[in-house]
Amino acid sequence: MRLDSEHPDRLRWNARYGTTPPDFVPHQFAAEALRAGIPDGRVLELACGRSGTALALAEAGRDVVAVDVSDLALSQLADEASRRGLRVECVLADARAYTPEGNFALVVAIRYWDQDVFARACQAVTPGGLLQWEALADPDGGRFRVTPGELSARLPEDFQVLSEQTASGTSRLTARRVTPVVR
Repeated sequence: MRLDSEHPDRLRWNARYGTTPPDFVPHQFAAEALRAGIPDGRVLELACGRSGTALALAEAGRDVVAVDVSDLALSQLADEASRRGLRVECVLADARAYTPEGNFALVVAIRYWDQDVFARACQAVTPGGLLQWEALADPDGGRFRVTPGELSARLPEDFQVLSEQTASGTSRLTARRVTPVVR
């Protein structure tokens, strides 16, 4: 997928990543997902930026696909993965235009919201796999924000909520796609 070099989100995020040093600290989702148990398979992180989460999951032996609109963030992530001897597949794409290929044992998005991307992410989770999503929250919702409880309300019926919380201006969800019962 070709991303226009003048894409406004690409320019905005490249400017931001160009002025702050990376810290590669993983989000708590990485440890929570590993504790909860993930079936064998790849991990997908959407809107990943310079993801310490992708690195932590790769260190745990997972094949990670990291998608972001910022080529600068992906370059920094790829360099750090290489430095640590890890393999993280970096995909330059706007999450809104990206269609996951195949199924994933874990799909993660941190501080990102788009309802269409969320719906595609749910479909990409393999049965028994996890979806972890964190979005900015506001009681009134709005562009790029969810209302409390909105993440679980948008889940397909074949997901079981393991945890959902709204605090400090974010909503976080961890849900497992239920394995269909064979009769």
